[in-house]
Amino acid sequence: MFVIAVLWVVLALVAAWGSLHFARRDPRPTTWMKMGIAGCLLSAAGTAHLWLRGDIVGEGLLGHFLLLAFWALTVFGVPLCLGSIVGALAGMYKRAANL
Repeated sequence: MFVIAVLWVVLALVAAWGSLHFARRDPRPTTWMKMGIAGCLLSAAGTAHLWLRGDIVGEGLLGHFLLLAFWALTVFGVPLCLGSIVGALAGMYKRAANL
């Protein structure tokens, strides 16, 4: 469990640093669009467990593939989305405050 926590923190920090760097240069509408896309992916990851139950998808090859994709999104996608949203917000407001 400790390894997964370290992986999440490292991925979130890398995404936040990159978003902070680019949000200081990008116009605000572009940054808001990037945060919206990351939010949509985050909401898809949050609701994916509702339709990945066995009675909806089934036990076939498609069900197993979607379950594998869900866990990959949970392990890698969620910290990347959270880090990019936090970094973009920090970059936008850091640029606005001229720090």
